[in-house]
Order: sequence, then structure tokens, then C-alpha cells
Amino acid sequence: MIRTIANVIRGEGLASAVRRGAERIADGMRLRRLDDRGATIRNVCGTPVAARFGGVQAQLLTRLIEEQKLRPVSLTRGDVIHLEGYSNTSLHPAVISVHDFSFLEGNRELLQRARILIFPSRFLLEHYRQALALPDAEIIEPGCIGDDARGGERTAYAYAGSVKRHKGGHLLPEIIRRTGGTWHIFGGGDLELLLPLRRLANVHVHGYYTNGSLSSLLRRHRVRRVVLPSIVPESFSLALSECWRGGAAVAAFDHGAIAERIRTHGGGWLAPLEHGAEGLAAILRESPDTPIPSQVQTASDAARQYIAMYTRLALLR
Repeated sequence: MIRTIANVIRGEGLASAVRRGAERIADGMRLRRLDDRGATIRNVCGTPVAARFGGVQAQLLTRLIEEQKLRPVSLTRGDVIHLEGYSNTSLHPAVISVHDFSFLEGNRELLQRARILIFPSRFLLEHYRQALALPDAEIIEPGCIGDDARGGERTAYAYAGSVKRHKGGHLLPEIIRRTGGTWHIFGGGDLELLLPLRRLANVHVHGYYTNGSLSSLLRRHRVRRVVLPSIVPESFSLALSECWRGGAAVAAFDHGAIAERIRTHGGGWLAPLEHGAEGLAAILRESPDTPIPSQVQTASDAARQYIAMYTRLALLR
């Protein structure tokens, strides 16, 4: 444990480690408050759940808080009504939210017993449709929180997200070298990938950022363009939404939901995966400015869509 904490501090910095710990404590307290006040985690997520940290939990907690403002009543049954993500439960949930590819690796039958499936993107929905015969399905994009932070003069570049290999973290030194300019790294990650970045004179490693703060950070540090170089297909990417809300365009590889969303809404550029770091650096450095989407789904927007779905299925009382 001591070694792990030391590595986090070495890689992300002390302030980052403090932010990470404080948010985990706050998330656990919010889960308990939601359960105590009747927006029951048991009904919405499944059987009693431990806190899940990371993007899915951030989306879930944010949406539940907004739902509670709109819906002070309970769902109709005391067993599993809405299952968030993969589970080996033997119960029969009416609604299942599919956030990733994990259901394809097990418990496919659970999906087919549900009344409706909720997907974050058309990319993920179509991926499942190619593998399974699905019940009714609906797309509800996760919503972000935080300020709409567009505007202002921008000159810098940034990376946002966990600095890990599957997120393309190993490509960052080469992307930065080929692009030049001032860079900001927002997010924690692996020590062996963060340390080389901390040694670069034109790079500022800010470390872990709290849920909902990215858009304001991008404006504060005058970030004009962000790279999201994931080498595996993303099922949605809340970071993309937060970049748009923060007034920054995004460069990414041409696969997964990020590519689908950029092709649909604009707000960025795509490079073939095989072009690697050189391809992303080229579009960051050379592409003309592109309009940022004016409408980005918020947590309140997502909560209203879920309430409408619960009402349509007669799951509210």
C-alpha cells in the first residue's frame, strides 16, 4: 500500500493524490446518502452495490442525483429493476444499462430477458446487434456536469484521461515531440508512462481531476486542442463530451464511439489507427479550426430521458 501511494505521488503529484482520495470518500458518502434518502441504489443498480470508481460510477452517481431532484418516488418493485452494467445475478431486471463489451464475455442470456436495454452510443448498440438477438433497445448518452467553459483565447494542447497503454498513453511523448507547443496532461495513470512526461520541459502534468472539472480546466489553461489517442474502441467517451463543453476540439483514432460521434457532430479530427502518433500529431498541428458542437448532453438531460423511459414502461409509482 505504501509503495502504491508513493508511486501515485511520484507519477501524478501530491495534489493529484489528495484529489483522488477526497473524491473517493465523497463518492462513498453520496452513495450512502442516496440510499438513505430512498433513491435506492438497490433498485436502480441491482442488489446492494459497493462503490465503483471510474467513469461508469461518475456517470451513475451524477445521474442518480439529478433523478432524485426530478423523481422523489421509488421504482415499483423491491428487487432488481435497473441493472447498471455487467452482473452474474439470477434475477430478472426490466432495464439493463450496457456500458461496455463485458456482457459478450458472459451472461448473454440476462440481456435477452430484459424488457429494454440502454446503450450509450449507436456504435456499442450495433456491436451487440451483430452478436446477439436483442430485446428493445434505446440510446441514452451519459451526461456530463460542470460549467460550459467555451470561449477565450486558446493556444495550448492537452491529453485528458487515464494515462494507460490502452488509452494510448505510451504514444504521448512522440505526439508531443512532433506537435510542439505547450501541453497539459489531465489524469492519473501508470507511473512508467507518467514519469517520461514529467521530464519534458513543455509538459505540465496536473494529475487526477475530479468529476465535472475538466471543462473548466481546459479553459483555465487555454487549451485549444485535446488528443484522445485510445488504441481500443471506446464505447462512448465522457472525456469527449467534457472537451466539447470546455471549448476544445479533439483528435482521435478513427474507430469506436469517439469516431462515430466526431463524424456525426464535428468538433474534431480522425486519423487511421495505423498512422499512430505521427498521424495524430499531424492533424493536431495542421488541421484548420473546426466548430465545437453547441449542444452537449448534461446529467439533467440524461436523467429526464431515464425518467421518461421508466414512465413509459410503468416502472414508477
